[in-house]
Amino acid sequence: MSKQESNFFDNVLGAIGDLGNKVVRTIQGYRPKFEQHIALFGESGSGKTTLLTVFYGYQQEIKFQKNAGYRLLADDLTQGQNLLSSFYKITAQPIAPTRLTSRKYSFSIRPDGVAEDVGRMVWHDYPGEWWTETKTAEEQKDKENTFLSLISSDIALFLVDGAKLMNQGDKYLKYLFCNFRDEISRLKKYPALKEKFPLTHFPRIWLICLSKSDILPDVTVEDFKKRVIEVANEELQAVREEIREIIEEPELFNLGDDYLLLSAAEYDEKNESIKNIEKRKGIDLIAPIVFTVPVKRSVMWAKRKTATIATTAVAVEIIRKFSTGWLKWVPLVGYYFGLLDQMAKDKVVDLTVAKDEAIKKGCFIDAILIAFEQKLFTRDIGKTFIFRNEESICEKANTRVGKECR
Repeated sequence: MSKQESNFFDNVLGAIGDLGNKVVRTIQGYRPKFEQHIALFGESGSGKTTLLTVFYGYQQEIKFQKNAGYRLLADDLTQGQNLLSSFYKITAQPIAPTRLTSRKYSFSIRPDGVAEDVGRMVWHDYPGEWWTETKTAEEQKDKENTFLSLISSDIALFLVDGAKLMNQGDKYLKYLFCNFRDEISRLKKYPALKEKFPLTHFPRIWLICLSKSDILPDVTVEDFKKRVIEVANEELQAVREEIREIIEEPELFNLGDDYLLLSAAEYDEKNESIKNIEKRKGIDLIAPIVFTVPVKRSVMWAKRKTATIATTAVAVEIIRKFSTGWLKWVPLVGYYFGLLDQMAKDKVVDLTVAKDEAIKKGCFIDAILIAFEQKLFTRDIGKTFIFRNEESICEKANTRVGKECR
């Protein structure tokens, strides 16, 4: 390669790097550790507290840890004990609502046989009563601070209450999205938020979730998506536009593309009690979705922003070199990103082999991500979760993926 060609190549890479830096910062922000933040939105009574309790409680079971290959640990011991206590009592004692109280929970993820944590999930709860009932100056300040905290999240779960959908019908969907649109509109007036507009950090991926989905047992996630779009598409579009007005790179934002059915347990609506804690739906998909979907969507957006990014490897290189966020830590191991590149090219991939290779090399972050990917390819998952992926994915077996850890 001549010196002139070399300089031209360096300039091209520099241009890609500058854009990649902007894209990654816009999508993910800066984080000191490998972690994902999740923002939870839902009206009062939609099941947010029960969802969190069951999410944590069932993952403490030995059977779960053996099958999953990792442990979920509460960073705050008192919070963890309280959640576990509520989980054990859940069928006999309903969980008390957390009215007008914002909460944040942090959980570490540790692979079996490993002494150190490899990732962290931070769960932000936005009380549903704030959509309609905030009255005091103190509550208003807490509301503002909570929203400022949760906009660091990469992904948000928006809960549609299955019980209300069944009892109130289509008008509930319209009312729900209109109410949330108005809440976003009110938030836009807060001085502490206005001075940050346009927001660089904001949940870019929003999953619309049907909570208490056991009440509607014959409804698949496709049915749910179709109903939302047919009934409340205008209202959903209004929410989307309200948010896009306050964020940088508004095209790097998804609301109404991804859907999830959730059920913390089998619920007895008549007696307002939980009948069977073992009958859950979608709870075991939350961690895999929260950790893998932002990675895949970020890579997809990076490629879309720059036509010269032809492979996942190039997009990952941008992330690795320029991001000081949590994604900077993930590309230090090549298995998971190599796997994504293979699947995007319709290559057959053996996820078990890829995970075993990662473990052998001590690439525990990769091992966790690949384990999550395996979970998202389990049988019948298509009835529970829809993820809009513009790249072809193939989960069939037998290609070994990845490079050694660096």
